[in-house]
Amino acid sequence: MKALQIVLKSLQGYLTANELASSTIIFMSTSSSLKILRELAQQQTDSSAIKLGKLNAQHQAAEKKLNLLLRYRANYQSNLQNAIAAGIDQIELLNFIAFMEKLDAAISEQRQVVLQTQRMQVVGNNEFLSYQRKLKCYDILSQRKKISENQKVIKKEQKLQDEFASSVFNRDPYSQKDN
Repeated sequence: MKALQIVLKSLQGYLTANELASSTIIFMSTSSSLKILRELAQQQTDSSAIKLGKLNAQHQAAEKKLNLLLRYRANYQSNLQNAIAAGIDQIELLNFIAFMEKLDAAISEQRQVVLQTQRMQVVGNNEFLSYQRKLKCYDILSQRKKISENQKVIKKEQKLQDEFASSVFNRDPYSQKDN
């Protein structure tokens, strides 16, 4: 719309060819720069959302594995108690204890993995929120720019209408002029 008004003004003789070219380039570069920045922010937000989804999936998988190890340990502990109640020899008891220690070590390692994935999830969430805020800022700037451009268009259209009405009024020999 703004470009159309600039062309109309140039046809009416208000703008020179150089002024027309520079105003069109400024208008296009400002709009396209904001559009490019918004698109980049959208891509970053989308990429960050995908990354966050993967981090969430990794965290869930780590928690699932931890819960599986904990259930396995509880079942194995129950089997050990049943074996002790039924009578178990010393070698089998040592094997049970050694296996329980290995299982406890695996559980401890998996807890560390869960904590690590949780930390990564928090970092990923913060990154996503940051990109989302950035995108929202560009959206707000874009909306403000559109509003500003629309207000300028309205003012220019009103000015053109006023000038046209004034020129028609001044040219009309039948119009009443104050003496």
